[in-house]
Amino acid sequence: MLCNLILMCIFWTSSSFNYYIMTFYLKYIPGNIYVNTSLSCFAEIIAYICSGFVMNLFGVKLSFMISFVLAAVGGILLVIFFNAEGALIATFVLFAKFGISFAFNISYLATPKMFPTILSSTAFGICNLFARFSTILSPLIAELPDPVPMSIFSVMCIASSVLPIFLRPVKKGN
Repeated sequence: MLCNLILMCIFWTSSSFNYYIMTFYLKYIPGNIYVNTSLSCFAEIIAYICSGFVMNLFGVKLSFMISFVLAAVGGILLVIFFNAEGALIATFVLFAKFGISFAFNISYLATPKMFPTILSSTAFGICNLFARFSTILSPLIAELPDPVPMSIFSVMCIASSVLPIFLRPVKKGN
């Protein structure tokens, strides 16, 4: 159970921190700010709709892996092709925002499944506490010179995409 708590704190921290980095950093992404913001919002809505279905279909581990890999791909492509124009940048923003919004929602949905019922709300609070404290730094990171913000985003997503292997689902008792 301690292993699950540590891992869930990492997933919460990574998804929350990266979600807000992406939100604050959006103003620096080349292209039309209105198009980028609209695509970001569209990706977020679709991610929230899909995340519950994907988690029920594939389970918690694979859902976390899928979400963080999608976010990492978007982040890496934004680092590599930062000076690209138009639809290419919009596509990368869409991938990164979709993936990290997906992971953020899965963090909320998966926490009760990873702990016994009696400890679930305590685990939820601990994970949320760590996530919110780390998120305090996201506006500062988003203001660093390129490619630092999206590089940090990508590294955190890559690290978080490997860690779900170690999650252990808990059997619910009466």
